[in-house]
Amino acid sequence: MRMSVLGMILAGGEGTRLAPLTDQRAKPSVPFGGKYRIIDFVLSNFVNSGINSIFVLTQFKSQSLMEHIINGWNISNTQVRGSFIIPVPAQMQTQDRTWYRGTADAIYQNMHLIEDFNPDLVAVFGGDHIYKMDISQMIDFHACNNAIATVAAIPVPISEGHQFGIIQVDKDWRIVGFQEKPEHPTPLPNDKNMCLASMGNYIFNTKDMISLLKNDYEHKNSSHDFGKDIIPSLVETKRLFAYNFYSNRIPGQPASGKPYWRDVGTIKAYFEANMDLRSTSPQLDLYNDKWPIYNYHFSLPAAKFVHNEEVDTYGLPRIGKAINSIVCDGCIVSGSTVTNSVLFNSVHVHSYATVHNCILLNDVSVGEHSRIRNCIIDKHNVIPPNTVIGYDRAEDEKHYQIFPLDDHSWLTVIPKNRHSHQLELKKTLETSVPHPEKKESKE
Repeated sequence: MRMSVLGMILAGGEGTRLAPLTDQRAKPSVPFGGKYRIIDFVLSNFVNSGINSIFVLTQFKSQSLMEHIINGWNISNTQVRGSFIIPVPAQMQTQDRTWYRGTADAIYQNMHLIEDFNPDLVAVFGGDHIYKMDISQMIDFHACNNAIATVAAIPVPISEGHQFGIIQVDKDWRIVGFQEKPEHPTPLPNDKNMCLASMGNYIFNTKDMISLLKNDYEHKNSSHDFGKDIIPSLVETKRLFAYNFYSNRIPGQPASGKPYWRDVGTIKAYFEANMDLRSTSPQLDLYNDKWPIYNYHFSLPAAKFVHNEEVDTYGLPRIGKAINSIVCDGCIVSGSTVTNSVLFNSVHVHSYATVHNCILLNDVSVGEHSRIRNCIIDKHNVIPPNTVIGYDRAEDEKHYQIFPLDDHSWLTVIPKNRHSHQLELKKTLETSVPHPEKKESKE
């Protein structure tokens, strides 16, 4: 008989390294890939793996995340008994009335949900990574090894190992050592440039996990974290195993390809992961109908590209086109040029504007004759006509946050709802910035 599994998704992180995109939302709620949010990937993995009983634990800036789950992931009304995806806000359930003090404490404070459901296994997964994974394969590995707990693991460059829990395993993938974010990670035996990192995804036997969390709660010196406290305490039991993520196979995915996983925890990583999707054969295939990424869809018209014979006062034709880009529903590219970019729903790029190497989130409007390059523009921003962003670093630094891409280029990030600033900027630009096409011809 198939074991019952309860999913517990940890989605309460602040995501401070992803600011300003996380100024008004939790990291799992950050939009990604044109029409998704980061949390849609782990939720889709659970549903595609046949796990339909899921609690999503929230904490910081959780309003948009909870609305997204309620509006887009309401499966509680299906005919399958026990099917639900329910957001659970932090409620200070313990006697000392604290917010979650760590990942283990987040699960402990919601122990009543686990005890009421009474599953055989609990899958504790993070809600802030981009990847595809058949969790049922990890569950089978866990059961075959009679493990107390199983940790999903992936090789990463040793230079990045300080960001992760680092695992040492024997030939059977039994964990024999664990370092939480070490300064000097232990390399893999067969590759000194790589180390084995915990993905922060765990399978636990329910009874064992409840006992472990209750004991951890009593230790006041504990940080109440899975990576720092719970997982290291299980090494000596010899029933702690690592599951090789690279052994996971997704239907419709080439057998020779490595599974895709990205930690989009920084602005640069977020930008690069979105831009990966534009390639001819992206590592993350969003068009694989055998493992779909689910989301709810707005009732929007198809994207539109406007082209006619009209020319401006400089004799420039009004041609609407998007090249090597993702353009989502409700977008209008009206006599303008979009290249190497990702346009989320309902973006409007007005006549004679150019958008290059950008991510424009929902409801962004780019005014006529504007030139936008290397930008992430968050929702509900109105970019005035003749605006130039991404061409003058000193000027960008006066108005926005910038992030280095390499020694010569940078990302400009405009946070959500900057209407008042944009209107103020418009007055300056209209009197001080020369016509963008004339300036561009000199460069």
